Amino acid sequence: MDTLVYTADISALNAPEVFERLLAGVPAYRREKAMRFRFQSGRMQSLGVGLLLRLACRNLGMEGADENVVLGENGKPEFRDFPDVHFNLSHSKERVMCVVSPCEAGCDVERVKEGRSRLAERFFKEPENRWIRSFPEGEAQDIAFCRLWTLKECYMKVTGRGMSLSPDKFTLVMAPDGIKLEHEGLRPEYKFFELPGDWLPGGDCYRYAFCLKDMPVDHCAIFHEINLEDFSQFNEAVR
Repeated sequence: MDTLVYTADISALNAPEVFERLLAGVPAYRREKAMRFRFQSGRMQSLGVGLLLRLACRNLGMEGADENVVLGENGKPEFRDFPDVHFNLSHSKERVMCVVSPCEAGCDVERVKEGRSRLAERFFKEPENRWIRSFPEGEAQDIAFCRLWTLKECYMKVTGRGMSLSPDKFTLVMAPDGIKLEHEGLRPEYKFFELPGDWLPGGDCYRYAFCLKDMPVDHCAIFHEINLEDFSQFNEAVR
């Protein structure tokens, strides 16, 4: 089984007819979760990640697996009927991300925000801060900060601990031959990956990352950008 990585722009869900049609096709718990959000932006994000998870399950031959999601150790969601398959979800503004894998997985998407690099010393270790400062001041450092933040979130999520594992408790070494984790020693069992930066109309830039634990040799990750306006791809996954 390959790792599937799905991303999507959820701006199409701003249209009420699109939102209502796709909302009707996801499991009841996902509908209820989405509609608990006060603002439409939160509803769109919740529905968006639910759609990606549903599509991934269908494409992996696990139809309906997303209807039986339970909370495992540390409250991390998992499939009740497929304990050896793992997933993780993330959203930021109008972008959503889903990873489904035979490996324990964590993923994160974040929009680059101006001036965030000034917060690096509060959250990161000094070697990480030096790496950020190696870029020109301004936008380049903001992107570097966002890259590190997404990568750290991935590890925090793959462990199931989330923000209870403070990002200043471990170090990511951004080496030319790959990203290395130092957390009470080197942790080579965790592999980190980044997707190319995504510039959208209006000037927004997003960064995407995911982390897999105990990834087999020659394991493949397959990437898909999903168009939520293309209803045909949801004909089987959403019904």
